[in-house]
Amino acid sequence: MSPGNDAGPDPAAKKKAWRLAIGGLFKLIPPETRAGLDAALAARLGEWLAGRRLKSVLAFAPLPDEPDLFPFFRSWLAEGGILGLPVWLRGGPMFFRRVRDLDHDLAAGRGGVREPIPGLPEMPPEAAEAALAPGRAFAAGTLARLGRGAGCYDALFRRCGLMKAGVAYDFQIFPHIPAGEGDVPMDLILTPSRIVRMD
Repeated sequence: MSPGNDAGPDPAAKKKAWRLAIGGLFKLIPPETRAGLDAALAARLGEWLAGRRLKSVLAFAPLPDEPDLFPFFRSWLAEGGILGLPVWLRGGPMFFRRVRDLDHDLAAGRGGVREPIPGLPEMPPEAAEAALAPGRAFAAGTLARLGRGAGCYDALFRRCGLMKAGVAYDFQIFPHIPAGEGDVPMDLILTPSRIVRMD
């Protein structure tokens, strides 16, 4: 267990319960409120990218219960930003392809998740300056991330030394969350109201 996190005799059961609880919270938020949160989060992300002069990132195609950064990425791509989005081969590691047009370069993949279409150039993680990761919940105290349970992002972060930024709404941030030895913490967490870093 990661120090300071919500440890217990059955961490898998705790993680499952947390995922269900967070999914329920998303269902309570009206679409117009979500749009406002996404706009505020996009502004936070834009400030962070500009402040660090980052031009290339790995990101994610949002599911219905994840922050939607696509409006921001449309303008960012138009200004010359470099964006890699993931493809997950069943039984194999997640990899990324470079996307230039979000309207034409994506198709429904595994589980309906939008993925870059075949034929787009692969974007090695080493070619990016940072990675944006979704999550069910994050810990302000340790920057731990609770994902959906597949372990794709943890495997990615263990094999490359990217700067890791979690992306979440403020209600997804807790003092501590269930975390195990294989869970890779973030370097920071971006929310609509703040940037969470280690004290």
